Amino acid sequence: MLWTYDMMSFQKIYNPTQLANAMKLVRQQNGWTQSELAKKIGIKQATISNFENNPDNTTLTTFFKILQSLELSMTLCDAKKCLARINRTARSGVVMPKLVTWMNNQRVGELTKLANGAHTFKYAPEWLASRYARPLSLSLPLQRGNITSDAVFNFFDNLLPDSPIVRDRIVKRYHAKSRQPFDLLSEIGRDSVGAVTLIPEDETVTHPIMAWEKLTEARLEEVLTAYKADIPLGMIREENDFRISVAGAQEKTALLRIGNDWCIPKGITPTTHIIKLPIGEIRQPNATLDLSQSVDNEYYCLLLAKELGLNVPDAEIIKAGNVRALAVERFDRRWNAERTVLLRLPQEDMCQTFGLTSSVKYESDGGPGIARIMAFLMGSSEALKDRYDFMKFQVFQWLIGATDGHAKNFSVFIQAGGSYRLTPFYDIISAFPVLGGAGIHISDLKLAMGLNASKGKKTAIDKIYPRHFLATAKLLKFPEVQMHEILSDFARMIPAALDNVKTSLPTDFPENVVTAVETNVLRLHGRLSREYGIK
Repeated sequence: MLWTYDMMSFQKIYNPTQLANAMKLVRQQNGWTQSELAKKIGIKQATISNFENNPDNTTLTTFFKILQSLELSMTLCDAKKCLARINRTARSGVVMPKLVTWMNNQRVGELTKLANGAHTFKYAPEWLASRYARPLSLSLPLQRGNITSDAVFNFFDNLLPDSPIVRDRIVKRYHAKSRQPFDLLSEIGRDSVGAVTLIPEDETVTHPIMAWEKLTEARLEEVLTAYKADIPLGMIREENDFRISVAGAQEKTALLRIGNDWCIPKGITPTTHIIKLPIGEIRQPNATLDLSQSVDNEYYCLLLAKELGLNVPDAEIIKAGNVRALAVERFDRRWNAERTVLLRLPQEDMCQTFGLTSSVKYESDGGPGIARIMAFLMGSSEALKDRYDFMKFQVFQWLIGATDGHAKNFSVFIQAGGSYRLTPFYDIISAFPVLGGAGIHISDLKLAMGLNASKGKKTAIDKIYPRHFLATAKLLKFPEVQMHEILSDFARMIPAALDNVKTSLPTDFPENVVTAVETNVLRLHGRLSREYGIK
């Protein structure tokens, strides 16, 4: 077999449309583009595209070729059997399972899982008529009727943890029917990224809007270390009402902060903070990345970003027993004026915006790069500011050696009517502290999004100079004077910013993290200071 295929819905194929649905589902489950699937089964991408979009016009020869190539255990039935089965299904009144989608207290629509496993979404009429109406995603424009594009599957899939291991834990913990987005979000979709709350249509919410349980330090430590016992996202069994979904690859959970207390939310009560655990060691074929100090690393990078005028969330290092974690305040949550209700703010990452699967979050894998995102930000409600800040952040990532600035690490707020603007920057970590480990050298560090160079794109951090940012700005029609301003401001501000951050760190902060980042930032800063004559 060419893929993992955990849906056994297709035991028989009756016609080209059902085969097209089967092929599309298999492709979605594995995060493949049409081009990637075409290569795997040895046919042209155009054939895949034509077949998915208009299967009834497919020749019998092509139909059988695709059926044979997919290697699925399916039986081709004749038209009479097909018609008989369709009639039986219609008479039986089969109801497809649905997840009701909410934004705060307003019903937005329904996510449906079809018998063949495909995902469709339909906006509620009352939402379309509401003055608060906005698309769930910019890839899912407001419209009547069912939306059946790949963007539906991809949007909801991107609400979930990236890690297959964590997804398997969710299946095991809640006995989910499969690893598909619908089945996982049926179990853990009460508090997701942005404003999305997903509740099975037959489920009644028994808790008031705000309800929580205060955690003792021992209980907090238990939640934070739950992953070691194969428990996903800190959702320990004793807290069966605690159902959250947090996207990303790192071990993490989300909690509610009430005053100085950490709490587990009940029912559909939102969380206020993302809690990140140390990443630990990542073993690769030719290298080992020691990210056991990732909590301190990210905390330092967030402080430095804020000191340099970048919009980033507040964060703090928290301790519970022997656990050290990073608590990052959620910018997709906001208290009302009376601080009695915690509101969810609609947002989505760039993979969701462009309707992409998370498997192409890196530009090198076919995902969005600087040019595509900058073009998209031209439509922002704060286009000038957002484009300026985005380019400024690209320089910052280079200076601190941040190699993970992929599409899922940039997001936009979605506003009423469908306008949008850039969110604060997040998930910032420097690769400099891991240098000197097994097989890791400065020459190995690359930015996730390339800069324009005389020949192709430049990604190697140690090979990048101010001219590459200027060349990129020119290509993007970003004002040269603004790019010079960004670069010269960094040249002027870096030394003092490093000093200010260093003096603000707690006394037990690991010195090796500070030294590694400082040393390399100052080395790259030298390229800026020489360019702009700043000592």
